[in-house]
Amino acid sequence: MCGIFGVFNFSNNKPINTKLFKEATSLISHRGPDGEGFFFDHDSGVGFGHRRLSIIDLSTGDQPMCNEDKTIWIIFNGEIYNYLELRKYLISKGHIFKTKSDTEVLIHAYEEFGEDFPNKLNGIFAFAIWNAKRREIFLARNHFGVKPLYFLIDNEKIVFASEIKSILHYSKTEREINLRTLNLCLTFRHTPSPYTLIKGIEKLPPAHYLVINDSKKVINPYWNRNINIDHSKSEDDWIRILKEKLHSSVKRQMMSDVPIGISLSGGLDSGALFAIMSKYKENEMHAFTVGFEGGKLKDNEISRAKDTALKYGVKFHSRIITSKDYSKFLEKYLWHLEEPLGNESAVAVYFIADMATGIVKVLLNGQGADEIFGGYNRHKIAYYFEKYHSIIPILKSVPQFLIPADKKNKFQILLNYINQKNEIEKLTSAYSIIPDQEKKLIFSEKLFHSVSKKNYLEEVQKILDHETEGNTVEKMFLIDMFTSLSENLLLVQDKLGMAAGIETRVPYLDIEYASLALCIPSRYKINWFKNKYIHKKVCESIVSKDIVHQRKIGFQDPVEIWLKESLGEQLMDIILSSDSITANYLKKSKVEKMFNEHKNGQYDHKRFLYLLLSIEKWAKIFLKSDSFSNFTVN
Repeated sequence: MCGIFGVFNFSNNKPINTKLFKEATSLISHRGPDGEGFFFDHDSGVGFGHRRLSIIDLSTGDQPMCNEDKTIWIIFNGEIYNYLELRKYLISKGHIFKTKSDTEVLIHAYEEFGEDFPNKLNGIFAFAIWNAKRREIFLARNHFGVKPLYFLIDNEKIVFASEIKSILHYSKTEREINLRTLNLCLTFRHTPSPYTLIKGIEKLPPAHYLVINDSKKVINPYWNRNINIDHSKSEDDWIRILKEKLHSSVKRQMMSDVPIGISLSGGLDSGALFAIMSKYKENEMHAFTVGFEGGKLKDNEISRAKDTALKYGVKFHSRIITSKDYSKFLEKYLWHLEEPLGNESAVAVYFIADMATGIVKVLLNGQGADEIFGGYNRHKIAYYFEKYHSIIPILKSVPQFLIPADKKNKFQILLNYINQKNEIEKLTSAYSIIPDQEKKLIFSEKLFHSVSKKNYLEEVQKILDHETEGNTVEKMFLIDMFTSLSENLLLVQDKLGMAAGIETRVPYLDIEYASLALCIPSRYKINWFKNKYIHKKVCESIVSKDIVHQRKIGFQDPVEIWLKESLGEQLMDIILSSDSITANYLKKSKVEKMFNEHKNGQYDHKRFLYLLLSIEKWAKIFLKSDSFSNFTVN
């Protein structure tokens, strides 16, 4: 796994400022601590920079890499799991290889298949190709957005990178907040592609490519994402096929020339991967997990994960994160993440990767299973409300005083969902943490009117633009993949893993496996009010039933409590400042009221308050500092 950075002065062929270019590349050195490489074509105004984390073909896989006549150059971040099959085919077509790397396969696949070739890849990737004959840049991001890719285009140039900080340093663009994006972020708890919070900087959507030269800029999908629900198979058929495909996916993603390990919770998803990994391991394996100080003992994953690791004779590593650790890490966290998120447990990814540094270079994890198999309450709500409309009037009639304080927020979101008039409005509300009536109370007039209700609906509708079959919950699985998963959870896995120089892999999001899972009818995923039914049936033959059917925990943390203490104090100190996001774009008195309600246990505002704290910390680093590139993260 690596970091890429590039510039193309397409309008004037202006030579690259190599000093500034190398400085910008060095800002992502954490993504590639094993080496760096550069390619400059000053006559064409092109520069490629690469930071390498060596995992495959350690001796000859350096980048930037070119074809035989040096007319095609590439910088690549990721892994291609089916590269050996592609390599064999390309050799049969007359292509000659000088390395054993998956990077070189991309060059020849581009030459052989053209712009649609990313759809032939099974892997996690973001890459840039310079075609000297056409004088154009080709960028692509993998199917589910596991790897990030940002870009800035003005009248003269395109600047692109694995991380925003490199673009900001090189382009010297004004760091102005995008109000439309801020509104969307406060609504969905993440920033949907192609937007970022900084005006002018975009991110390439998952499953898309970008082509740019001096006369055109084209962004197109290379995968149409049409999902056809398959009703022809029985439960037993699905169990058999899924089990076979999951083994194949894990085996593929264990491909490495360096040691690998697993981010292990005590739950089902990572436990099943772990059991399969143990069958194919060739070297000593390591498992890593964390717990949080201040949480209830029953919510600590460490003891469960340790039991699982010992069962398979694997070396186990763990750590307890304190509130002091958490608070101290917040600024470093946002410097690496670059996009504020309402994801309170995200920091666990960094502390796990940090433990793994020096022991392994690759960590597999269980991300994605909840999204493709229906692991969230919203999936059950959508499924059963569609089947049993009669319960809706009953819920609407429940008096507010009967709802516990810590459940009022979730109950209000539930009511907001069932009150929507049509399917797309219901789906949009399912991913919103603030209904429109609340926004009027919290947002300033300027922020409130920066995005209309129609815009929110469009953000969800664009995922379903193709002829997507299925009921509401089956469409919800697809939306999950390209909203909260790609632009939140996977962003965290990549950025915070790479912050410690660790590559993270996601076997449940293998393109073959995930595409298959998305075609399974919802009746096999939500069954008798149980989530992930078919997934659990598959896993019963992989791990013990006590692991399959135990209560889900995940990497939970006591942020709800910490927001009443140290984290809450940090937030209140920030919003009192005249240049805070709260002071300029929200109604400060309402935010203060929300904080006091949360602190006094009257209402659980954890999700909104934590998101706001993240946004304020992000703004301090990326909007207000004189030079964020000199920001101390150690």
